[in-house]
Amino acid sequence: MKAPQLLISLALLGLMLSGCDSAKDSKSEPDSAKPPRVSQTETPPPEAEAPDAPPEKERDKKEKHETIRVFYGTDRNLTGSSKPKEFFGTKRSTLSLGFCDVSIPKDHQPGELESPSIWKLEFRENPDKHVVLKSVTPSSGSHFLTELRKTIEDSIETEKTSDGIIRRGGEAFIFIHGFNNSFEDAARRTAQIAYDLKFKGAPLMYSWPSQESSSIWAYKEDSRTAQWCEENVTLFVEAIANESGARKIHLIAHSMGNRVLSRALKNISQKLELTHQDQPLFNEVILTAPDIDAQVFKDSIAPHIVQTADRFTIYSSSEDLALKASRVVNSFWHQRLGEGGSYLTVFPKYKKINVVDASDIDTNLFALGHSYHADSPTVLSDVRLVFQGIPVNRRNLRSLLQDLAWKFQSSGNSLLGRAIRGTFR
Repeated sequence: MKAPQLLISLALLGLMLSGCDSAKDSKSEPDSAKPPRVSQTETPPPEAEAPDAPPEKERDKKEKHETIRVFYGTDRNLTGSSKPKEFFGTKRSTLSLGFCDVSIPKDHQPGELESPSIWKLEFRENPDKHVVLKSVTPSSGSHFLTELRKTIEDSIETEKTSDGIIRRGGEAFIFIHGFNNSFEDAARRTAQIAYDLKFKGAPLMYSWPSQESSSIWAYKEDSRTAQWCEENVTLFVEAIANESGARKIHLIAHSMGNRVLSRALKNISQKLELTHQDQPLFNEVILTAPDIDAQVFKDSIAPHIVQTADRFTIYSSSEDLALKASRVVNSFWHQRLGEGGSYLTVFPKYKKINVVDASDIDTNLFALGHSYHADSPTVLSDVRLVFQGIPVNRRNLRSLLQDLAWKFQSSGNSLLGRAIRGTFR
């Protein structure tokens, strides 16, 4: 490698520091390895509540936030801590279920994950101002399904029209996070996405045991764990598809979480083939900033998973600096599926797979252009249309490569452009 290329590569490696939503290093206790299983009868551990929860009289006062319930599956270890943000650690464990409550402030801005800011002299979390993981409640399998079905059923709305009765709601989506994410990160992000999409149904997440660290060692360990957890994730998403009673079920994966989801869908596709099932289990599958080898996905994964869902949408970006760093870590010449621009990967054989280039949208500079799936109101608006089943050619997108890909209209405010102009936010 020539000297200038080497310097660029080393610089990109440094950008891995914020490859996904940032998280502090965990100091969780080790947990013994056990075969994957879902506990149906064990007494669940006590609920974790925020230690600084106000007294009951204060709770009765009018709150300035809404609470989003997020249902979860995880194979992280229990740490023994009663604090919600420390309830689960980074070690591998058995599959467990439950739900958690996350606050969304009334003055929440779409795409934001409001947190305490020293610039505002905020030193503690406040649910009326910040997106806060308020509580974590482990659950048995039967209780989990009961609560999930009730949430989905309660979200259904009916409307009489000239064409008959229209039903809305009654849906579910499952979010799978990427590299360098804690359980808390995933819960906050899932709740924010559900709130911003005005989602009518149950938001779920799968939190696999990421190391919650931005080091190169942690990235490689997360890569191994993303492969290790595929059976647990397969079991979880398949159970939700078959047992939740939802009218529609959507899947969203971010960054390295696309490796986790892709393997799970490939496992499910094999089961569908064996049982000769032609009906897809899922409606919309959204792969955002996928940190996965583009050629491997195109040749070895896409042909198998297309039968599992009605439609796939891949969001990519040439402004994603974290994926540029990932390419260096994995193999400099092997592009990632989430890279856009001249590296955009398209799928002429599969009409079900829509590729959307998000290179020109306004992104959060400090997320390295990697979290646009959730921090860009433009992308969130498009995701909402995807969930509604709106075809790609009827959304506010520009055709590329004779409809093989699509692109957001330029905002004139790309990541690189803002950096050059010095307009950081």
